[in-house]
Amino acid sequence: MPLPQKRWFRLADIATRWSVTVGDLQDYALDEVLQLAAFVVDLPAEMGSWEGNGPGEGPVVQDLPILNGPQPLLRSSLLAIFRDGQAEVRAFRCQRPNTYLHIGSGVAAIVVRRDDLLMTREERDRFEREHGAASAPEPLVVAEISHNDDFSKVCVAGQWHSFGPKQAAVLRLLKLASEADDPWRDGKRLLADIGSTTLRLADLFKRRPVWRQLVQADGKGSYRFTATALSPERRRIRLFRSAGRRMPHGALAKTGSMTQSR
Repeated sequence: MPLPQKRWFRLADIATRWSVTVGDLQDYALDEVLQLAAFVVDLPAEMGSWEGNGPGEGPVVQDLPILNGPQPLLRSSLLAIFRDGQAEVRAFRCQRPNTYLHIGSGVAAIVVRRDDLLMTREERDRFEREHGAASAPEPLVVAEISHNDDFSKVCVAGQWHSFGPKQAAVLRLLKLASEADDPWRDGKRLLADIGSTTLRLADLFKRRPVWRQLVQADGKGSYRFTATALSPERRRIRLFRSAGRRMPHGALAKTGSMTQSR
């Protein structure tokens, strides 16, 4: 029986999906590039706008809604929750400027704990569209993969992608590790080995989202070449060995001098 899609998710679920830590999600939220919410039920509220700062001016009530479902939290509330484990919340984030959404007067504040935090499906999908985040647990589409000697250029499903020197160095280290008994490598150690000051592997590759089709994360900080891409019987990775002058991307895609990488 097909199940309905979930409309919100726990932070642990999102962290697994994006191969990051819950702490990373908290940092994104405090930096206001990610929006977290708390679930409420039948909560009386007051919605309005701020009308100037002069005498007789101030908040103007526009609606008295009853809130149900996930409500986006203010950064001040999130900071208290991350610092103390919980916080009393009386106000929620509004999308429009100069507007407010408060819990109704005479209604007690709600207590939001760290484990209560949610992310809506809409917010998850928005972040993935804008930042190229990918789902780790969902099956990856196995594509034909080729690369040049130093991994500065990698072809995935017929399209060539360029990688910088440090990005390519990580790919070379993971390719070498794939030939060992244990192909997993610690992300921070990889960054140290290539002399990168970046704190996370995802940040090093943030402008190259295709890297997630090449590299698999375990959600605990370790990485390996995607197992299906390295499967010998599928013959997914072939090595292009360039000879002589550099060839344009189009010529690389059409060349027949592809030899299978071990």
